[in-house]
Amino acid sequence: MRYMRLVIAAGVGTLLLTGCSEGSQEPGGAGGGGSAVRDVVTEADIVLPVSAYLFTPEQQAQVDSAHATLAADCMKRFGFDWPVKKAEPSKVVIRRYGVVSEKIAAEHGYHVIPSADDREHAEGAVSSGTKLPPEAYLVYGAKGAKTGAGGSYQGKDIPEGGCVGEAGRKLGLDKVQDPSKGKIGLLSIDYSSFGKAQETPEFKKAQDAWAACMKTSGYQHTAFLQPTEKYAVQGNSASPEEKTVAKADVKCKQETKLATVLLRAETEIQNDYIEQNAAGFAEIKKDQGAVIKSANEALAN
Repeated sequence: MRYMRLVIAAGVGTLLLTGCSEGSQEPGGAGGGGSAVRDVVTEADIVLPVSAYLFTPEQQAQVDSAHATLAADCMKRFGFDWPVKKAEPSKVVIRRYGVVSEKIAAEHGYHVIPSADDREHAEGAVSSGTKLPPEAYLVYGAKGAKTGAGGSYQGKDIPEGGCVGEAGRKLGLDKVQDPSKGKIGLLSIDYSSFGKAQETPEFKKAQDAWAACMKTSGYQHTAFLQPTEKYAVQGNSASPEEKTVAKADVKCKQETKLATVLLRAETEIQNDYIEQNAAGFAEIKKDQGAVIKSANEALAN
């Protein structure tokens, strides 16, 4: 379950997949995002200050594995042998600014195909051939199950939120997931910085230059995400036409440095917000550390 990561990703819009790309996220550290912004030539270059307050892919996999282990332990109390699968670090490619690398454009266009592991997490699936009765999913707290406080199974009280909820509380995920923690909203700043950055004169100039560049290639687009919105929902894979458009898009982004300008603007906005809410962000880091410690203990037992 990609807890915090999915919460943050949701803020940018349904057409933008903003999960982590392999090697894209630097280890989180107190203070966040103070390093200089690099030129964006691949998806791995898109690293924002709030990334320092999210779990790295490796940390998230560790937390996911611990959560699955604790939930399975809870299920044993109710007599169910619930399968546990070790989570692997996510390798979903960042698409916050659409396609930015030539390789991705040539191979996938605007399409992203999640790994099997990510699909299982997104669907709440359990990888096992074991057949379990419907009651097991009620106790577990699977999607759609009603497992509020006061429910019971065979005389035993079901935890609030099922075993999933219990496992999350043991890890401290309820604190990490709280979007209003310390009166800061990670979801809010991740979403708002994306919009505010596009209102800056520097970005508007870059986008106009990008649109002019696309026009010379025969494409009439006035906003840089229009091609993504058009092609990402067409079929299960990229057509030759889509790949051609994506390659032209990337070429124009690189010539105008549109993605770099946008990243610099977002970075400045987020850094200012983090500085103004330093105490709250420090609390987030503290809670994250506690979750990682709890995860280590759960996996060690």
